[in-house]
Amino acid sequence: MGKYYALNFYSFSNQYPFLSKIIKQVIFWIFAYGLLFLIIHLTALSVLQAMGRSTDLSISGVLTLFLSLGAFLGLCLGITDHFLKNHLFRNRSLGFNILVGGILYFGVLTIIISLLRFIVVEFASETFLNQYTENIVRMNWRFYNVIILSYTLFMTLVLSFISQMTNKFGPGLILPFLLGKFRYPAEENRLFMFLDLKDSTQLAEKLGHLKYSAFIQESFMDINQIVKKYNAQIYQYVGDEIVVSWPLRCYDTSLAVEFFFAVHKRFQYKKQHYLKIYNHIPVFKAGAHQGLVTAVEVGDIKREIAYHGDTLNVASRIEGLCKTYDKLILISGKVNENPKIAENFIVKPLGPQKLEGREMSVDVFCIAEK
Repeated sequence: MGKYYALNFYSFSNQYPFLSKIIKQVIFWIFAYGLLFLIIHLTALSVLQAMGRSTDLSISGVLTLFLSLGAFLGLCLGITDHFLKNHLFRNRSLGFNILVGGILYFGVLTIIISLLRFIVVEFASETFLNQYTENIVRMNWRFYNVIILSYTLFMTLVLSFISQMTNKFGPGLILPFLLGKFRYPAEENRLFMFLDLKDSTQLAEKLGHLKYSAFIQESFMDINQIVKKYNAQIYQYVGDEIVVSWPLRCYDTSLAVEFFFAVHKRFQYKKQHYLKIYNHIPVFKAGAHQGLVTAVEVGDIKREIAYHGDTLNVASRIEGLCKTYDKLILISGKVNENPKIAENFIVKPLGPQKLEGREMSVDVFCIAEK
């Protein structure tokens, strides 16, 4: 079930990216500072008890203080993270992102913690702390300052690691991966779409390998923007081919067809840009099929989640038929069972097709916009 909760949040994140970043940061830091409170509180109790001092420390007030700090820190860092990724870090090197991001995060943390000390000790001590706890905080603030700042920086690295893991495995997959859902083979019902760049060989000869690679890179970046809007998951990049997928339990299969035409609309929208730089507009052809696949974690030195099964082979072979019939997108009869596709698009049957490596033929349909 955790996998589907993660996918639902993935959909929410695509619709409300700024709000979802704030929510994730706030939740993470509330838990992080709840843990920090527990560590500091138990440490203080053990030291005071060993010294024979009173252990009448303020619990509810300090806990409220720490949780409020976590929520406020999550809000500030969520806004900072959104600004960095959407403005300052766009198209920048990894080294630049790490250096500048670290400096900005450190600055934000220092300001927040200094503000915390000023507000709590000088203005709100009676609200959050009893007299005994206030005296301890005043006398030992320089130590608490180092503890809180060091802990926060460490948890920032943890959050960054989680973010990098999410980028590696794809949104919605990190939680089930951490829970070991893919440790052993498990069946899933999915739709796969193979998108392959049309006339790629001639284009590579025309542009040269460096410019051609830049063309592929930019094309994939544009496709990634559409992926978010249609809740697709990127499974693989293979040369000039990109494989995307949708779990059928969560999403309508007509999204796949809508996604494909949205990709081409984006390329048309950026037509002048591509013509100016590459003298060519990207055109991708696609094949789609749905059915049961096996999901499993593979590899040791380099791990990833792999999908195995006839569904992927059929989708790949259907994409190969696009060149034979000179069509941009073909789908299997299984995908075409969704009535929404015929309602929103022009569907033309191509009849049963004998696919390489399969004994049984597959019904194939051509899709066009109305």
